[in-house]
Amino acid sequence: MYPYSNPSIIARGLSAIKNVKWGTILDGTGKTLGVINQAIPIFYQVKPIITNAKTLLKIANVINTSPNDNTPQETKEIKPKETPNNSPIFYL
Repeated sequence: MYPYSNPSIIARGLSAIKNVKWGTILDGTGKTLGVINQAIPIFYQVKPIITNAKTLLKIANVINTSPNDNTPQETKEIKPKETPNNSPIFYL
């Protein structure tokens, strides 16, 4: 007797393995790996472009926004410190 409850299931499984066309599976796997090998370098070349585009969009949004304070800023006038003769002049 068989140690298994239903020997026909095992027989079907073994016949299914025999009917597999291994050549077509290996050809398909080879084509898939070829496409992946071509896509990986493209990804690494395009990734910096995408990240830089995001940064450029952020910069463009900042440039297009109007400033909250429309008053011009006052400029400070630089005055030299009074020092005795024969000494360097420092500007603040």
